[in-house]
Amino acid sequence: MKAAGVLLRSVLALWAIAGGGAAAADPSALVGVWKLVEYSTADPDSGERFHPFGRNASGYLMYTPGGRMSALLQAENRKRFSAGNRISAPAEERAEAFSTSTAYMGRYSYEGERVIHHVELSTNPDWVGADQLRYPKLEGKRLTITTPPLPTRPDGKLRVSTLVWEKVE
Repeated sequence: MKAAGVLLRSVLALWAIAGGGAAAADPSALVGVWKLVEYSTADPDSGERFHPFGRNASGYLMYTPGGRMSALLQAENRKRFSAGNRISAPAEERAEAFSTSTAYMGRYSYEGERVIHHVELSTNPDWVGADQLRYPKLEGKRLTITTPPLPTRPDGKLRVSTLVWEKVE
């Protein structure tokens, strides 16, 4: 149990270093369409940064004025299904497709220094009906979002993720 406490403290320290809690000055500035520039995570033991979906991951994040949001991220160089569709594809290929992308949508609320995504639909069934905390930092047309420590690829280890987005509309 003591080791878990040490791990949690080191993950929270990395989260603080990564910018957790750095608020966006104007919450309405989040409204729009954002294209993913970079998705990286920090290892809590070594501090090493790596890219769970590759250096050229792609994705979009959208916030509407009415309080809705959606996000889609996918790994670079995803393989096409050998059968030409997901229904006929072998289970291994479907599992690979699932593990190299994530998508969710729902309502969002802005509270102080954090945005809370209230997940209504998701490729991850465990997220449906739950909240996902995000910590935004706006700098011009760049939005940097950090997460609290979450299980990440490839081993499910708790890591702080940093997602850099550029406003496209």
